[in-house]
Amino acid sequence: MAKGQEQAKTRGKKTKNILNYPRSGVRGWTRFLPSIRLLVVGGLSIIIALCVLFSIGYAATDVPEPNIEATGQTSTIYYNDGKTPIGQYKVQDRKSVKIDEISEPMRKAAIAAEDTSFYENRGISIKGLSRAVVGVVTNQYAGGGSTITQQYVKNFYLTNEHSLDRKVKEMFISLKIDQQQSKDEILANYLNTIYLGRRSYGIEVASQNYFDKSAKDLDVSESALLAAMIQRPGAADPADNPEAYQDRFDYVVKSMADEGFITDEQAAKVEMPEVKEASKEESLKGQTGYMWEYVRREALRKLDIDEAQLDRGGYNIVTTFDKDRMKEAEKAIKNLPPDQPDGMQAGLVSIDPDNGGIEAFYGGKNYLDQAFNVSTQGHAQAGSTFKPFALVAGLENGVRLTDRYPGTATTIKNDGNPWEVSNFGGANYGPVTLLKATESSINTAYAALNEQVGPDKTVDVAQRAGLSGNCTKKQMKTGDTRNCTIDLTPDLSNVLGTPSVKVVDMANAYATFASNGVKHDAHAIKKVTQGEQDEEIYKSKTKGDRVFDEAVAAETSFALSQVVNGGSGSYAQQLGRPAAGKTGTTSNNKAAWFTGYTPNLATAVVLYREVDGKSIPIGPYGGRGEVTGGSFPIQVWTEYMKAALEGEKVEQFPERGELPDKPKPKNTNEPVAPAPKPEPKTPSGSDDGSDGGDGSDKKAPVDEPSEKPKDDKDKEKDADSSKDGDSGADEPKPTEPPKDDPPKDDPPKDDPPKDDPPKDDTPKGNDDSSEDGGDSSGGLPVKPPASPGG
Repeated sequence: MAKGQEQAKTRGKKTKNILNYPRSGVRGWTRFLPSIRLLVVGGLSIIIALCVLFSIGYAATDVPEPNIEATGQTSTIYYNDGKTPIGQYKVQDRKSVKIDEISEPMRKAAIAAEDTSFYENRGISIKGLSRAVVGVVTNQYAGGGSTITQQYVKNFYLTNEHSLDRKVKEMFISLKIDQQQSKDEILANYLNTIYLGRRSYGIEVASQNYFDKSAKDLDVSESALLAAMIQRPGAADPADNPEAYQDRFDYVVKSMADEGFITDEQAAKVEMPEVKEASKEESLKGQTGYMWEYVRREALRKLDIDEAQLDRGGYNIVTTFDKDRMKEAEKAIKNLPPDQPDGMQAGLVSIDPDNGGIEAFYGGKNYLDQAFNVSTQGHAQAGSTFKPFALVAGLENGVRLTDRYPGTATTIKNDGNPWEVSNFGGANYGPVTLLKATESSINTAYAALNEQVGPDKTVDVAQRAGLSGNCTKKQMKTGDTRNCTIDLTPDLSNVLGTPSVKVVDMANAYATFASNGVKHDAHAIKKVTQGEQDEEIYKSKTKGDRVFDEAVAAETSFALSQVVNGGSGSYAQQLGRPAAGKTGTTSNNKAAWFTGYTPNLATAVVLYREVDGKSIPIGPYGGRGEVTGGSFPIQVWTEYMKAALEGEKVEQFPERGELPDKPKPKNTNEPVAPAPKPEPKTPSGSDDGSDGGDGSDKKAPVDEPSEKPKDDKDKEKDADSSKDGDSGADEPKPTEPPKDDPPKDDPPKDDPPKDDPPKDDTPKGNDDSSEDGGDSSGGLPVKPPASPGG
């Protein structure tokens, strides 16, 4: 009886837990280890569940209609009115061919490059899918790993969206496509839908565009190059930069040999093929092509799409470009004197300070002749247009416009080494205020200021204002410098304009001054919509970020307005409204700038010369011995701004306020002796560095542009003694004193009476009543603008 009861009791315990977990009859912690039974049952359950889910997913997923991109909906770009078209992004040509119309080397090259198991797999790669799923989940998706079938499905039926849902759909559709079509049909469809650059969709069009032959005639090297381009078709044009595809090309050739498609001996003889130059489209002539290309690159970046999607996605892109201002910019540049020297380049960028939108630019004479955009890709040494960044750095760190600096040749310690700095022609001003140094662009004073606050702070201000960061060694080596500034380093001489800057960046930086210290990113796309309902999928950020204190920005605008009111930028008084800005001319006359602004528009203009990729002096041009920032650049700026602002409300600069109270760095170069009265007379024929008044009854000449310059030996030049862009010098070079003869330029025909307007040289809030408080207009027969606020 007891034994039977015990057996019944034991039998009940054994049947109570089917999975035997925790394991009975086992003592200690090991009883919690899963039994073989549990592992088998659990594994089978997971497999069954996955099979059920897979079956449901496979049955529920239908092969969809081709996507918008695959059906080729044209994308259109518009001027800022949203109605006037600039151009289109579209499939230029498409021609599908059968598999036997594609050469065998091309077919094998594609397989070797993208999917060596193509003829064996069932349309998907488990390894590739697993890697993609992990990448999506961890937000580190890097692409790759997809079979040819999957790529075809993605291109033709889906999108490039990086999501788990898209990858799952891609898997099921690929499995169905593999069942519905033969491998040769899938390969042909894939090669007929891939994008290969130059707006070429499909292997036949690409073959014609790159090699001027049919796809059936492609040889091994041509096929290997096209296969190498599948992964990154928009990276570069192989006619211009074949090096961009060399590594991938070598990989494809090696893979073809490894797969037995070609022998090792054949592979060793395969070299990068010659590619014909890209043909130009007439609709892109003039400035249209520059706008078309700039917006294209911005759209790819902002929308996170590839070129194929842009050309086939049916996007409506409203830009910030103003049609009338674009015409006025081109007109102002074209009004420059003819007979320009070889390699002469002119750039202009105009930005709305309220939102950072690029209202106008000048990319070059004709996009079809020169696709390189001078204003957004070109670099030129900044010269004295860089000095305002040191000015802001000083104002942020306790320096005031009334502080005094050396106006004569001086020696400054540069990392323990003596740095001899002089002004143009050896001009001596005596001790000068920072305001005077800004107005007359005095090198010695600004070198001392930069040493006082630190060149690293000047660089920091430049980048906060809008300049791109310093170019890396890799960017310099590859030549891809469109997103960086050359030589933007914390060297003491940077204040004299040694960095080479893009025009669009300089305009953006001064737009930050114009917006009273609020920075907006320069951009050309206002908004993007898509589809029949014009669904908005992108809108530019118009709210800026404050990067400078309001009082610092207002003080900067006041100082730069004096450059226009009585300094080297006096010609801009003809604008007839409050304006501020800075001229700049580099040593050896390699670049000449004027960058200026009103409260509602900022514009940068540059002239420079480049031959065979090297910067060279502009030389005599337009009747002038040398071109300076206060000559042709300021003429272009004034002509453009007059037209661009016609009918616009006249706005005043903000009132000057209380500057931040910060400990001032010690000025080790502060003049000891009081300023001499009167200051030494400035030699004639100077530009930025010697065009300020001397406080006496006599007026120092400024860089006075004329409409019809006559004197071929005009020696007017910017005071910048910045280092030569090609010389590798670490410090500015002294220049030879100018001749005693005054400039012989004729005044403009429509000169008003030459009576100089009265001018109060003493800034508000400045108790300095010395001769350094301001400067005359240099006798320019122009009407003064309304006084800016503050």
